[in-house]
Amino acid sequence: MALGGGGTAYLTGFESLFVNPANLFIREKNYDFQFSFLQAGYHFNSLVPIRGNQHRFKRYLDLNAPYNAGLNQKISGASVREDLISRSFNENANSSEFQTQSEMVWFGLQWVRPHRSYALSARTRMASNYELSRGLFSAKPMERNDSFIFDQSFSQTYQVLHEISFGYAESFTYLNGLLPQLSEFIVGIAPKIVIPGGYLDVQYQNRYQMDTDGGFWDRETEYRQRSAGVLSDRAENFFFPQTNPDVSAANMRDLMRPGGIGFGIDAGITYLITFGDDLSVLRHEDDPTEKSLRLSISMTDLGVVYQNSNPFDFTIDRQESQTEQTDPVSDILFQGAPNEHYSFLSQFLDVTSFQSFTVSEQAIEVLLPASVQAGALFQYNRLKLMGDISYTIVESAFKPAGIMGFAGLEIRPFSFFPLRAGTRLAPDLPGYYSFGAGIDTNRFEIQGAFQLKSRRGGPTSEIIGASAVGLKLYF
Repeated sequence: MALGGGGTAYLTGFESLFVNPANLFIREKNYDFQFSFLQAGYHFNSLVPIRGNQHRFKRYLDLNAPYNAGLNQKISGASVREDLISRSFNENANSSEFQTQSEMVWFGLQWVRPHRSYALSARTRMASNYELSRGLFSAKPMERNDSFIFDQSFSQTYQVLHEISFGYAESFTYLNGLLPQLSEFIVGIAPKIVIPGGYLDVQYQNRYQMDTDGGFWDRETEYRQRSAGVLSDRAENFFFPQTNPDVSAANMRDLMRPGGIGFGIDAGITYLITFGDDLSVLRHEDDPTEKSLRLSISMTDLGVVYQNSNPFDFTIDRQESQTEQTDPVSDILFQGAPNEHYSFLSQFLDVTSFQSFTVSEQAIEVLLPASVQAGALFQYNRLKLMGDISYTIVESAFKPAGIMGFAGLEIRPFSFFPLRAGTRLAPDLPGYYSFGAGIDTNRFEIQGAFQLKSRRGGPTSEIIGASAVGLKLYF
């Protein structure tokens, strides 16, 4: 987090299992065994600012449980609405994307040998990614190609994944023999068992385009929802009220309850070049890597999970109609909790008016959030410069579509005191700047980081993310 979100070439401990397993083979200190427990972090970008970090964290916890309609927040006044639009929507943007994400690494183990390195780790991650169209909050149509468009579309994906990963890395001897300099190719692979928790995927299209000849709006409406686990209980009650009228309240523990099985794999390659008096390529067991250039590429989250606990798939076929006026804008905020869309979309979507729909209760197959990353790191003693590019193969709650870039810097005024800073480069996504520091000795580490929201003028004072390493030990 402190370096902006990359790490394909930077990470070297057991954490690299989930980013680039090849880096398990690289050591930056002398140790044979690494143990860590309770690493945690969260990122929470909201539609409107939340004042006070204590209040922000409480709100984050509230939004990681099935939504209670009593928590609806009204949009109070025209000035609040204008600030909302100015803050979250660029001048010509028709929509804006928001994400709430957290991760807990329960434990991590790494065992380093002269010619191979092994690691084992377990983590839980959850995310809610939603996209809101400008028309949900602003009554002003947008001009497109000599016509007017008014879009009130909405989408949200929520997912919980529990993962147990085992991986190893080793030097690729055949390729290394072809190169004369102090360098080596390292390969790593990390298969994992994935147990899904709650799942929700909602896609709602409500789009108007002006018919310039007749002065009417041509409207297209379509809706699809897939859910599993405890989130399907509310779905059945919403679409078929007589089927399940009594739905008990659910909490975060219910969302994390296992609801299926899946498998995945992470894999990567790193080309490590050392220079100066760094002989770590020749003497892995004696010399840590201190001066190097690393070039890395990895593919992560290749796999699939099967949601077989209470699956529910509901589709309203596309409807086309003409109307004299558009739907009114929303009177309430959307904050990103699972099942919040029922109270939010009920302002626009009348389920009883649609006669054509399909329902399925077959097991849901969901691809893992696969992506490919490439990164570079320049390391010279106490200085590290890094950059990453990531391309999302499978869009999900965890990873939005498209290409993202990351840039970061680490410097150590003292050998045990790292300072870090970084940012994400993605024109279509909200920006942020990251900062972090820690205590990093030869025997233990404690690290922390936070993120500040960025707007056109630069970083703000609004904290949208924080993370910490409980404790990491070396033996």
